[in-house]
Amino acid sequence: MNYLYEHVKYDRNIPGKILMQDKPGWRCNTMPHWHAELEFVYMIEGSLSVTRNGITQVIHSGEFYFCNTKTIHATKTPDNTSNYKYIVLLISQDLLLRFHKECMFQIPEGAVYEKLKKQLERLVCLAEQGTVDEKANLDIEKIKVILDICQILLSDCIADNTQMLPKTFAATGYAETIMEYVCEHYNQPLSLPLMAEVVGLSPQYLSKYFKRATDMGVAEYINLIRLEYANENLVNSAVTVTEAALNNGFPNVKTYVRLCKSVYGMTPTEFRKAMRNLPI
Repeated sequence: MNYLYEHVKYDRNIPGKILMQDKPGWRCNTMPHWHAELEFVYMIEGSLSVTRNGITQVIHSGEFYFCNTKTIHATKTPDNTSNYKYIVLLISQDLLLRFHKECMFQIPEGAVYEKLKKQLERLVCLAEQGTVDEKANLDIEKIKVILDICQILLSDCIADNTQMLPKTFAATGYAETIMEYVCEHYNQPLSLPLMAEVVGLSPQYLSKYFKRATDMGVAEYINLIRLEYANENLVNSAVTVTEAALNNGFPNVKTYVRLCKSVYGMTPTEFRKAMRNLPI
């Protein structure tokens, strides 16, 4: 589990990763993270809230969102129990760098948005046809869609980096450092003053800055990272709930249980059971 930098493993022969998601809301929520790949998410059924560099947008059925490379982003559903269906497309940054030295894009509303939406709908149709093993030509069709999307990005969406960089790389550097530090030390005592010392900022400034970059407070981020690691520990081993809490940085089991119920709508014990009962 890595919320600092997501390493994406590509589908065979395809310069990207395509994921069809159809699952309950509690499994759709993601922590702030980033990756080198460009990301499209097209909503098929339901709605999804996405926060990118501190700015939150809600997409509904028939809409999509886009994330540039290395953009800090997180997703959240309005209901943990309802089912949500969407497709995720991650496009290799290396593919686009072959044709343009920068990979920063800004999608205008109107005709360009609709052109990209049409391509994502094509991808949904291909993903629903079956696996690549069942229909060998699906690989080629998926590659065609990805290349068509890249062509639209390169012809209609290249951003002015002098405007984009302050909102992405430059503005999120301290947040990335904090996220890296928390992911490496989540099971140790952590505090806002300590985080401020790590990046050389005042606690007051860091608090406002991190909230603006990630749409959550530093303490909230720390506890959510601990929650994910504690839940992973609980599901994949025979530890008790108390052991999972204390092994992963929580001061006590009550804090762990309360946070798990708040985020997932279930206790750690219920979460363990739900995850172990998922189909393989």
